[in-house]
Amino acid sequence: MANNIAYVVLVLAGFLWTLKVVSHCVVQRRYVKRRAFVNRSADEYPGVTVIRPMKGIDQDMCRTLESSFRQEYPGKMELLFAVEDAQDPAVAVAEELISRYPKVQARVMVGRDNVGINPKINNMLKAYKAASYDLLWICDSNVWTDPGTLRRSVDLMLDDKRVGVIHHVVFSENPTSFGAMLDCAFLTTNHCRMYLAINAAGIASCLMGKSNLYYKSALDHAGGLAAFGHYLAEDNMIGQALWHAGWKHTMTGDLARQPADIHSFAEYCSRRVRWVRTRKYNVTFATFYEPFTESLLLGSLTAWAMHRLFEFDVAAVLSTFLLCWFVSDMVFFYRINHGPPPSWPWFAFSWVCREMLALPLWTYAIVGDTVVWRGQRFQFSMSGRVKVL
Repeated sequence: MANNIAYVVLVLAGFLWTLKVVSHCVVQRRYVKRRAFVNRSADEYPGVTVIRPMKGIDQDMCRTLESSFRQEYPGKMELLFAVEDAQDPAVAVAEELISRYPKVQARVMVGRDNVGINPKINNMLKAYKAASYDLLWICDSNVWTDPGTLRRSVDLMLDDKRVGVIHHVVFSENPTSFGAMLDCAFLTTNHCRMYLAINAAGIASCLMGKSNLYYKSALDHAGGLAAFGHYLAEDNMIGQALWHAGWKHTMTGDLARQPADIHSFAEYCSRRVRWVRTRKYNVTFATFYEPFTESLLLGSLTAWAMHRLFEFDVAAVLSTFLLCWFVSDMVFFYRINHGPPPSWPWFAFSWVCREMLALPLWTYAIVGDTVVWRGQRFQFSMSGRVKVL
C-alpha cells in the first residue's frame, strides 16, 4: 500500500514539474517573443468602452489610470471612471487626467446600484449601462497596462470570432513592506506560473478579473453584470458563465501590473485567507488540490517516495528539489518581467518566507467560511454566494 502511494506521489510530482515546463514555454512564446500588431486599418477596429472602478487612492494611482489614456488603439475608445461618492479623492485624480488628455473621450460617473453584496459590481453598473460600445474592457484602478495592450487584445478577438474573453495575468511590483514583498513573491511566481499553465491547457475557465475584455452582448446574454452581484469572486463566475456559453478565453503577452499595495504582514495573511476561502466555494477541487502545488509539501512527499522506493537520502532529495524549484521560479520571474527584481536577495528571502507560510495559511483558511473585505465581513454559502454579517 505504501509503495503504491509513493508511486502516486512521483506521478503527481512529475505532473507538476511538467506544468512548470509548460509555463516557461508559454512565457517564451507569448511574453518574451510578444505578438506584433496586426496590419489592419483603423476602420476595422471596433469601438471599446473601458471601465475603471475606483474607491479611494491606490498606490501610484495617477500612473495606473494614465495607462488607459495612453493606449495606442486605432479605433474609437471611451473611458468611464466609476465611483460611488463624489467626494472620493480618486475623483480628483481622474479629473486631472481627463483635463490633461482632452482628445480622449472620458468621464467620471458617480453613484451605485444595489444589486447584491459585491461593492465592485454595484459601483460599475452605472458605467456598464452607459457603455457606448459592445467591447468592454474592465480594468481595476490599481492596474498599469502597456500602451499596446488593448490593440493586441482586440486583434486576437478579430482573428478568432469564437474568442469572447481576453484576460491579462496579474503581476505585482514595487513592494514597500514585508507583507507586500510576500505578495509579490506569490503573484509573480506560484500564482503567475500556475495561471499560465492552466490557461495553456484550456480545459476550464481560469480567470482573474484585474484586466478583462468581454463582449457586452455576451455578458447580457448571461444575465448582465448585475447577475453576478451576489458573488465576491465575480470575475471567476463571469468567466465560467461565458465559458459554458461557448466563448473561448485567451491571453495576450501583456501583464496587468499592479503596485504592491499591502502595508503589513497581517494584511498579506488576511488577503491570502480571503482568496482561499473564496476559491473554496467557487472552484472547490482546485482549492483542495492547491497545497500539492507548493514546493515544501510536494518536495517532502517526493523525498519520502524516493526513499521508500529507491532508498534515496531524504535530506538530499528534499534539498535538491527545493533548490531546483527556487531556480526555476527565479528564471521564470526574470523572463516574464524582462529583467530582475530591484533586489535579488530580498526577493529570494520573501520567496522562502512565502513558501513556508503557504501551507499554514491554507490550513487556517480552509476551515472557515467568513472573510473581511473593504471593512465588511461576509459569510459564504455552498453555492458560492455570500451574505453580509
